[in-house]
Amino acid sequence: MNSLFRWRSVGWILCLLTAYASTVHAQTNSAAPKGISFQVLRVIYLESDKRGITLTANNTASSPYLMQSRIQPVDPVTGNVAEGKHPAMPFIVTPPLSRLEANSELTLRIRRNGEPLPADRESVFFISMKAIPAQVAPEQRTEEKQMVLTVTSNMKVFYRPEGLVKRAVADMAPKLKFRRDGNQLIAENPTPYWLTFSRLAVGKTALDKAQLRLMVPPKGQQRYPLPNDASGNVTWQLIDEDGWDTPIELRPL
Repeated sequence: MNSLFRWRSVGWILCLLTAYASTVHAQTNSAAPKGISFQVLRVIYLESDKRGITLTANNTASSPYLMQSRIQPVDPVTGNVAEGKHPAMPFIVTPPLSRLEANSELTLRIRRNGEPLPADRESVFFISMKAIPAQVAPEQRTEEKQMVLTVTSNMKVFYRPEGLVKRAVADMAPKLKFRRDGNQLIAENPTPYWLTFSRLAVGKTALDKAQLRLMVPPKGQQRYPLPNDASGNVTWQLIDEDGWDTPIELRPL
């Protein structure tokens, strides 16, 4: 079982802000980390979802947060959120700014607007959720200065037009094709879905996390650098709609 699989197995929820400190404590007393969490690791939006879809944030901490949410594009070069100016997004998030009380939950709704999207393939975006902790009133502070830590969680949103089903990634994994071009591994995706690797290796050479962030676009290809001595079979797994690993695939290169 690889490390990414273990992470998704124990990290079914995304814990923010206090997760790091709480996790150390939780290892000794089995208590769940306190903070903001989500029951999903990615969002699937079908064209048939005419009223939009919802995403619930749970706050298990003893203090409130201010939640700021918006849709952002994916940078095709890094696989992260695209920086700088970008065109109008085809979705809106409501409420865009809201208070998430302690030990409570907040439901966000993602809805289409009038911006066009491809009808023959999947589209992918990020929903970025910035959590700003409540500040202690000046008269209640024990110290003169107070540090405020804000953390942003970026979750992928996959839009699937009519004809694309809600659960498909596991069936698409065997359809990937691979070839080598010098010191690059080329993954070709003939399917209409964006595909994300949780594991990709040539022989004993495994790609690192930064490389795995690069998704293979629908009906397109992605290039991954390889050392000159990498050789052997290609093995891979994808991340499915629930954030789990698909079965291991193996093919000669």
